[in-house]
Amino acid sequence: MKLVVEVEVLQGQREIGGNCVKIRDGDKKLLFDQGLRFSLFKKFYGARLRPSGPMEFREIGVLPPYGELEDVDALYVTHYHLDHLGLLGDLPSGLEVRVPSRLGLTLLEEWYRDSPDWLAYIPPRYDLQVHEAEPLVHDVNDVIALPISHSAYPASSYLYLGSDETVLYTGDFRFESFSRVGEEGRGFFEFFERESDMRVDKLIIEGTNIGKPVTPLGKDELINILRRVFSLNAPLLIALHRLELDLLAFILDEVKAFGRHAILASSKLLDVLEAWAPGLGIPMDNVSRPLSLADKVSRIHLISPDEIRDLSKFVVIADLLDLVDFARAIPSELSLKGGFALLMLSEHESEEATEEAAALRWLGRLGVQTYRLRVSGHYYPHELVKLFKLVKPREVIPVHTEAPELLIDLWKSLK
Repeated sequence: MKLVVEVEVLQGQREIGGNCVKIRDGDKKLLFDQGLRFSLFKKFYGARLRPSGPMEFREIGVLPPYGELEDVDALYVTHYHLDHLGLLGDLPSGLEVRVPSRLGLTLLEEWYRDSPDWLAYIPPRYDLQVHEAEPLVHDVNDVIALPISHSAYPASSYLYLGSDETVLYTGDFRFESFSRVGEEGRGFFEFFERESDMRVDKLIIEGTNIGKPVTPLGKDELINILRRVFSLNAPLLIALHRLELDLLAFILDEVKAFGRHAILASSKLLDVLEAWAPGLGIPMDNVSRPLSLADKVSRIHLISPDEIRDLSKFVVIADLLDLVDFARAIPSELSLKGGFALLMLSEHESEEATEEAAALRWLGRLGVQTYRLRVSGHYYPHELVKLFKLVKPREVIPVHTEAPELLIDLWKSLK
């Protein structure tokens, strides 16, 4: 008998990023993510050769074809990394869009709505029906949003309860949380622990780290590394992605525990912290912003140069490029020589990666030793067995991976 529920992976089947999954169930059509394919983006664009707009993206395959969106009942977004969010500003009028958080979307609107280029299309137009995907609620489209931990806060997985099959789309996720922020993502695991008889016919699972020679770097390892660096009493810079709130909250706790003071030198990181800190109970009493952000409306203390007499008593946290700008502007009497920079960027967008080499050269020129600590926003291969035992899928569909066959083999070996 032919099944009614059909799953089609439009993007992300054999590459990392650019996810787009369509589910058809009779007359109902749902789309899950519609991300930018940065693997293709970097082949067509560079520092001077810039995109002309979203239609060009859709014509060359950086985004899904427009025709795939026109008959869709709703689009579900798992999180706000661009390789999943894509561009909301050119979607068909009246399309229903479900997102993990309206507050997070408001931040994106503030950051990008006045951009002079394609980034202005990231926020949605006024005529879209944008709703927050309420966690653990069975919605009108028979979808349940399950909070999950990832390197972008907040993030959701989605469970579709179809007419004859149940489909689980994980989005991107990691098992280990680093702070109270990551604990917010326990909803996914608690749901399946509670609903142990839930049948998952199709598991659409990300496999970013499958087949890669990655070293698992967890909370305990990170604490040990930070303690060693702090014990050197040297200037410390930390590069962090603007949406990595879980890791930021963890670092702020450690900075305070080691008797240092945090300077957030990135406008977007400040926005994220101020947006979520009150509701999540993240203390901000040990955080300041530099004079470069004096014009920014903020509740966070503005630190003056007179207060920064010894850089070894501070930890500067920012996006990588903002970190370099801060370092270049430091007065000569406050030398960074002998200091350290920890690049704790999990997975970053290709646009930023192209400028990383130049940023590292600047840090080296300023006498800063750089260490890369890749704290992945994705689960590690050895953790797969825990997921399969929890979800017990009947079929596995890999996405967001360069090694889909290996992921399938791992699943079969664990059955």
